[in-house]
Amino acid sequence: MCSTRAEYLLEISQELARFNIEWRRQFRCPTCLRDYPLDSKEITEEHIIPVSQGGKVTTFLCKSCNSMFGAKQTRWLSDWIDLNEGGTPFHGDPRKQKVKVSSNGNTLTASLSMGEDGGIDIFPDKSRSDPKQYEAYWKDKTATNIKIDIQTPVFANEDALGVGFLTAAYGLFFKHFGYSFIFQTILDPVREQILNPDKLIIKWNYLLEIPKPWILEPGVGLMRFGDDIFPVAIIYDHIVILPNSKKLHPDTTSSENTSTKIISLDPSAASRFQGRCLGPAIVLCDFQPLIEPDFVRKATVPPQHIWIDGW
Repeated sequence: MCSTRAEYLLEISQELARFNIEWRRQFRCPTCLRDYPLDSKEITEEHIIPVSQGGKVTTFLCKSCNSMFGAKQTRWLSDWIDLNEGGTPFHGDPRKQKVKVSSNGNTLTASLSMGEDGGIDIFPDKSRSDPKQYEAYWKDKTATNIKIDIQTPVFANEDALGVGFLTAAYGLFFKHFGYSFIFQTILDPVREQILNPDKLIIKWNYLLEIPKPWILEPGVGLMRFGDDIFPVAIIYDHIVILPNSKKLHPDTTSSENTSTKIISLDPSAASRFQGRCLGPAIVLCDFQPLIEPDFVRKATVPPQHIWIDGW
């Protein structure tokens, strides 16, 4: 098993070279598909579940993709987990709360917390309020019509949040199945959606909500829809459905005639770095190809077949 960043990247490069010998000592970003030499400072480590929410499983991206994800979809995924973990309709961290209390034209910033009686306590924050309006608010003896405005931006960015789940699922499959997963043209719409979180690229439903969050143990698995089987990832409280090697999406995401199984992986796959070197590989279940890379003409080794027990 790899123990350092350099060893891990070298192994990724060895896997890449099994598709094309000319790609030795190269890293290909799994989302934008740009190539970088192994010693490039543009290669960065990414937490699949945000580290601020306890995520430990990582993979690698180019710096450009990693920075964009952090500012956009990963940000909303982190906020979503934060809200659900706190069990309240507002963030536990006052710095993330957007609360305004106003009366007679005077507005001050406040923070919220849950009171012992189950009610919501409001605490005016002088340090984050306009000093003049703060003083005027408390000096106003006629204040009777008090308005409280609470904003939760993650709910206004649900599309980007969905792309956050999709991005995490895509990264998780790359971590486990490497370039055999990435080198599928059927995933082009997924990559385009990940790189454009503010646009609607994917128009089918790729998210299913589950009742129990698995924040610290994101996993990969399979889901059967009637006769079709699709790769899925379990990310916190959602199942993310990804294309199989033949179809972009199931005909329906109804819970009827569906069943899910988790793929059991080597324990090293859950660690920060792990040995892999899979490519080229075809993954099958019940004789259905689920992952089947578009083989490069100069592939240096024949594909191996990974069979997953069926239902």
